[in-house]
Amino acid sequence: MPSSSDTDWRYGVYLFPLPLLLSVTAAGGMWAFVSLTSSGSFSDADALAGIAAFLLIVAGSWLSILFGALVAVAVVMDARALADRGWWSPNRYAVGVLGLLHLVATQFLPLGLLSTPLFVAYCYRRRERV
Repeated sequence: MPSSSDTDWRYGVYLFPLPLLLSVTAAGGMWAFVSLTSSGSFSDADALAGIAAFLLIVAGSWLSILFGALVAVAVVMDARALADRGWWSPNRYAVGVLGLLHLVATQFLPLGLLSTPLFVAYCYRRRERV
């Protein structure tokens, strides 16, 4: 159980699955857009579905970048706050690389297979140490 004086940056760190889920949503929108526009017949309903898929791509991509940056900043600031309070001192450079890797993984999804387990490990160790 986190103590009452725990850092508030942890809430930003716990959002780490959200950027990758938004990226997967954008990829699904891309698949839908390509399948709709590559079909031989194109009706009005297909046009509306194509516009909706395009908006899903744009919104998912930008929101994944926004939340990825938020998680990257939160994990660095959380590590700094924990080290300043003397509770746990994770390597700040490694945590910074983890945040940057997670941000890049929003646009290159296979990196999410690496960054997500590392974030789970960070959260687990954070819970044990604090």
